Amino acid sequence: MSFSAKIRHIAKQKTVSTNIRMTEETTHIDVGQNKILNLDADDQGNFIAFTGNKTVVSNDHDLKIEIDYSFPVIRRLNKDKFFIADSRTEKGNNGYIFNFSGQLLKTFLAGDGIQDIIVHREKIIITYFDEGVYGSDGPNGDGLAVFDFEGQQLFGVNSSAGNTVIADCYCICKHGTNRVLFYAYTDLKVFILNLDTFEIESFETPNDFSGTSAISSTADKIIFHSSYQDKKSFFSWDRNKKEVIKFGDYSPGLKGIKNGKFLIYGDSGYTIINPTE
Repeated sequence: MSFSAKIRHIAKQKTVSTNIRMTEETTHIDVGQNKILNLDADDQGNFIAFTGNKTVVSNDHDLKIEIDYSFPVIRRLNKDKFFIADSRTEKGNNGYIFNFSGQLLKTFLAGDGIQDIIVHREKIIITYFDEGVYGSDGPNGDGLAVFDFEGQQLFGVNSSAGNTVIADCYCICKHGTNRVLFYAYTDLKVFILNLDTFEIESFETPNDFSGTSAISSTADKIIFHSSYQDKKSFFSWDRNKKEVIKFGDYSPGLKGIKNGKFLIYGDSGYTIINPTE
């Protein structure tokens, strides 16, 4: 696959603090005496979760699957299928595609040290933390790998770049109709990956939110949550104005979704946070 890294140098940023109204919407899920081990949701009320008794729960399904997981990550692929992976593996297949009847359709090596998974543009995008990148052979060595719904790897950042670009992918989110945003160590830059062409752009990034753990985007801004030095604040980066606004306060553990919003889940439900509304 072709790879293109475009570096844009950003001038020194202006940082200000402000008070911005924040909204939250919490959804409770009836999982009985069980606990949610992993969950994904969007801002339209669609969710899928995996519980401690191996039950998959979504808006319109409730089924058990008989595969053992240590650290499960679950994502809906479409109305017919879902994907579940164990974030740790010792070279064995750890990615599984099921239909909502509970039938196992496909298994494949999704890689060790999975940090996050998103599904966008009919592709499975998997990111990895450093233990995976520098661990056993597999797609994890790419830092970020893209698969189709058959489990075939279509693209990997590090192998396509010819050298190590990602040592640890800290966070990722959907960005528009066909792209993803991600933030990665060691460069601590924001990257945009086009899922149609696999072209990458990278941007020199202000130090205000170095080490951020969650990212989301609006039409004109990129929103981050937390940094190495500040685990609770949000940061809004306007690249055109070269301005960073620090605002808000929320506990750690957020995951960025679309439209500048964030997700956090607990034992029996989840909350969508809109930090700029």
